[in-house]
Amino acid sequence: MAPRTVFRTVRPDRKRTDVPRVLPRLTTALTVAAALTLAIPSAARADHDDSATDPDNRNQAVKGFSLTANGTKAMNHGKAELERSVITTSWGGGDIEVYDKNYGDTGWYGRTDCTNWNALWTSCDIIRVRLNTKWSLSASQWRSLGCHEFGHTADLGHRKGSNDSDNNSCMRVNIWPTHYDQHDLNAIKAGT
Repeated sequence: MAPRTVFRTVRPDRKRTDVPRVLPRLTTALTVAAALTLAIPSAARADHDDSATDPDNRNQAVKGFSLTANGTKAMNHGKAELERSVITTSWGGGDIEVYDKNYGDTGWYGRTDCTNWNALWTSCDIIRVRLNTKWSLSASQWRSLGCHEFGHTADLGHRKGSNDSDNNSCMRVNIWPTHYDQHDLNAIKAGT
């Protein structure tokens, strides 16, 4: 004998008694998930974390696209500075893409952003570096700009005089040092 199907009509002024109560279970599950998320330690971050271009791993392939001589100089120096950190680099596409052109009077010398986040939006698969050729920079300033923008690809943010008192970090703005200091290298190690 086949089981009978029973359909009930529920009046709006009465509760349904044939539907399991899932709200308390769902609330408990979400509370447990939130507690576990907060309990798991996250990676250490420097006080100048960029919060915008977390690289997806410590192996980054670099590729320049129709660069000028100055853009090539900046890219080569930025890549070499990353090599001083825990990040290894290679030539080819896929991780860091470098472009230069006259972007106009934008107020910036270089810009770094993520063009392709991973599926969980936790790290960047493709990071774009743009170098603005509008400005007349010396060879040393182009190297500093490369160091600075590649620092953003390693998730470094800008430094201030208060945490770079000897003015030797290329992550400072408008003072043009050409290298990462130990603070920067420690921050890259902690954050990637």
